[in-house]
Amino acid sequence: MKKFDKKNAIDFIKRNKIPLLILLVVIIALIIGLVVSSNIGKESDNITKKEPEEGMTANTNAGIVQDATYQGLKFSNISLISENGYSTFSADVTNTNATDSNIADVNIILKDKDGNEVITLRGNIGDPLKPNETRTITAVTKGKFANATTKEIAEFKSVAQ
Repeated sequence: MKKFDKKNAIDFIKRNKIPLLILLVVIIALIIGLVVSSNIGKESDNITKKEPEEGMTANTNAGIVQDATYQGLKFSNISLISENGYSTFSADVTNTNATDSNIADVNIILKDKDGNEVITLRGNIGDPLKPNETRTITAVTKGKFANATTKEIAEFKSVAQ
């Protein structure tokens, strides 16, 4: 058995500096890879164990989410989401007329399966909508409206007080 010689070890390191450096980098990369892969598994376990959002529901009734048109305004990408006791109606509104639309606000009347009004929401379009211009409207109110099956769009008329 050979005795350890410090001088021979130093010569060996000097002669093989680059291969030893590459070996060291590979070992460090393997260690980092193992640590990262073991943490990824733990994170995905946490995600799958996470409780779902309490009370979050989307009303997917065709009569609610289907596109609608009112006086040349096309309502598309419609959603009605209920979460934490509040419901949010959202829609893209596009002016399909050849002229500006001066409809600033609309009523969104949600109805049940028997055609009874459940609630009327107000959607604000704002300034006149130019031809082919699109804006997103959002109306939020307290309550859940999973029983709404259809919607009707009408121009909002302010009542003088």
